[in-house]
Amino acid sequence: MPEKKDEKIFLVCKSCGFQKPTAETKGYKIVQPVDESKRRTTLIVEASQVKGKRRKEEEHELIADNYDLYSESMLEEEEESESEESDFE
Repeated sequence: MPEKKDEKIFLVCKSCGFQKPTAETKGYKIVQPVDESKRRTTLIVEASQVKGKRRKEEEHELIADNYDLYSESMLEEEEESESEESDFE
């Protein structure tokens, strides 16, 4: 831990008390032990994958529906244009 003594900052070891003056250009690192139960986290991957699959299936269905509507409207337009052409003849 850093400590200030006589206008200078020293790094002091918590366990043995060793002191070292700090360098202006370098920083310092504090290392603290962390309980293993706090380090590990449980991730649920399956739930997000299921949502992704559902979304893909829904998007696929929407695309298929849009394609069907588009093809139907194109067929109707073709039939209308053919009937208009036959009316002119």
